[in-house]
Amino acid sequence: MRTFSLATLTTALVLALASPLPALAGSAAPADLARISSSVVDWAGGKANADSLVAGLSHAAPITLSTTAPDKSVSLAGFTPARALGPRALNAALASAQHSLAKLGITHPTAEQIQAALIGGEIEVAGGSTKIVRGVIAARGTANGPVASR
Repeated sequence: MRTFSLATLTTALVLALASPLPALAGSAAPADLARISSSVVDWAGGKANADSLVAGLSHAAPITLSTTAPDKSVSLAGFTPARALGPRALNAALASAQHSLAKLGITHPTAEQIQAALIGGEIEVAGGSTKIVRGVIAARGTANGPVASR
């Protein structure tokens, strides 16, 4: 069994998130993907997260998200979509996830909340209670569609 240092894992994560979006554009026009990514930067917690979401959703590739809360706590999440989405479906999935979190009063979600909004799972809301949300896409490895856990 191989072990990796925290520095090695951090470097791998940074390199994965720093991948240029146009290089993963596939059948969708790079301009379409860049526009979609730009539209969710604030909601996703930054450009790296927005690019990871768009590249991963458009290619059924691994998505890695990292957010930092005002109290400096870090939220990490990752999943791989079961299938690639075209620009229209990708935009709709992100808009739906954003809307479902907004209905819960969450406008600046953590990485885990974004993941749950996309593939389903539990979300902690104000007051410490949890709500189960149904995701809008299936993740690879889930037998019956969207399901995620914290």
